[in-house]
Amino acid sequence: QYGLWERYSELYPDEDMVYNVDVDDYSKNWFFMQVTRKQPDGGYNGTTWQIKFQLDDKMKNFTGKFKLRIALATSNVAELQVRVNDFSVDPPLFTTGQIGRDNTIARHGIHGLYWLYSVNVPASSFRQGDNSIYLTQPLATSPFQGLMYDYIRLECPDSVNHLTRS
Repeated sequence: QYGLWERYSELYPDEDMVYNVDVDDYSKNWFFMQVTRKQPDGGYNGTTWQIKFQLDDKMKNFTGKFKLRIALATSNVAELQVRVNDFSVDPPLFTTGQIGRDNTIARHGIHGLYWLYSVNVPASSFRQGDNSIYLTQPLATSPFQGLMYDYIRLECPDSVNHLTRS
């Protein structure tokens, strides 16, 4: 369906997507493309998505590194920056730099190059209670710049054998 990238600004007219892991349903609340936001003057802005989640008191003694696994179905002249609990920290915890040139945002969705990243996140970056992961796509000169996500997964450090959710 040509033009789906324009739905992002319709669904999120004033602020970027905020996804709460404990409340939201990914099939209803997750827009699959992180694209630019069209401005009234005809220009474009990059976008920053926020993934909110809770860590309970069992997490306070974690040491080592979490693994944030991000699989992109495609990227077109885009960059992915990852930050944890502070969206303004510079430099970001992780950045891809500019990646992709397959024009899958506009068309050829089945022709995208798959990208898989494993980001080390120090356990000390998280806190008991509220946490956020920020995903920024800052490049914004056209509507066809963006990322299509396949999956995002946060894995506990190797020091943890298992977790049970109550």
